[in-house]
Amino acid sequence: MPESVDVQRVAQVEALAMEVFESGAATIAWLTSPNAALDGNTPYSLCTSDLGAIQVRRLLRCIEHGGVV
Repeated sequence: MPESVDVQRVAQVEALAMEVFESGAATIAWLTSPNAALDGNTPYSLCTSDLGAIQVRRLLRCIEHGGVV
């Protein structure tokens, strides 16, 4: 059974994405677009689990620090 979306988990991912992209529009676009580094999933879709949210936060940290994804 898939975990339900935890509002706090999503809010944490959104806040980090805002820090990284510095734009509400860019943040929403990134969170709702399929991402190759996430096996074609959207970042939002992975926020249904703790593990998925960890993957999204890890990717955001890589982007923030210019790391290879």
